[in-house]
Amino acid sequence: VLQLHRASCLEKLGDQAAMIAANLQSRLARTSFDKNCFQSVCERPHLECAAEMVLPLVCNPGHVCITDESLYFQPLNGYPEQVIHIKLHAVRRIYKRRHGLRPLGLEVFCTENDFCSDIYLKFYSPADRDEYGYTATFLENHVTEHTAESYMLQWQRGLLSNYQYLLHLNNLADRSCNDLSQYPVLPWIIADYSSGQLDMTNPATFRDLSKPVGALNPERLDRLLSRYTAMPEPRFMYGSHYSSPGYVLFYLVRVGEPPPEHMLCLQNG
Repeated sequence: VLQLHRASCLEKLGDQAAMIAANLQSRLARTSFDKNCFQSVCERPHLECAAEMVLPLVCNPGHVCITDESLYFQPLNGYPEQVIHIKLHAVRRIYKRRHGLRPLGLEVFCTENDFCSDIYLKFYSPADRDEYGYTATFLENHVTEHTAESYMLQWQRGLLSNYQYLLHLNNLADRSCNDLSQYPVLPWIIADYSSGQLDMTNPATFRDLSKPVGALNPERLDRLLSRYTAMPEPRFMYGSHYSSPGYVLFYLVRVGEPPPEHMLCLQNG
């Protein structure tokens, strides 16, 4: 607590973050996973290292351990549980993720079509991430690697709904509901907003997906091009991204989805 207080008294945010990160790494180096938390005395540990559990706008540090039966994560602060436990035989999908534009993430699903994963881990090196991903997949050989083509075939055969298919494509594109900077996105496909009833057989009902949103009508495209040509270097077409943590939370808070702490974490509340 004293170290955190000292960090909060520093003037520059960069200095605060550096001091907190140094204290965190020091504590992680002095602690290890508590093997008394194993579900069975017969379990054999294979790997153990420091990692972080990724939640919206928060990364919770701790220790991850994989045995011949289970995957464990023990947060340093004991939140949201003292130990998070996942049986390997229950794992159905494992995705490698980019987190902060680095190949450090590993997301584990215990169901086929759910929106949110059971745990999203961020490792401190790509080598640790790859080793854990390989070990978990090797220990449970029923975990298969899906491709966009395999999901498309399931969708075409009616085995997946439109919504499930789009969520799987988002997963393959490194998007996750645990990472608000890469939250799942769904395409804007309807073009007819004046008819009382949509004609699904009329191609004019749907948006031309070969064009970006800014080029869907000539007037909007002309405005964007005029602004682009009048702009000093470096020029850009769009002043904002189609998705960001702020956009996601501003939407979710209106539909009653996110816990209050997510809004409190955004821009310091």
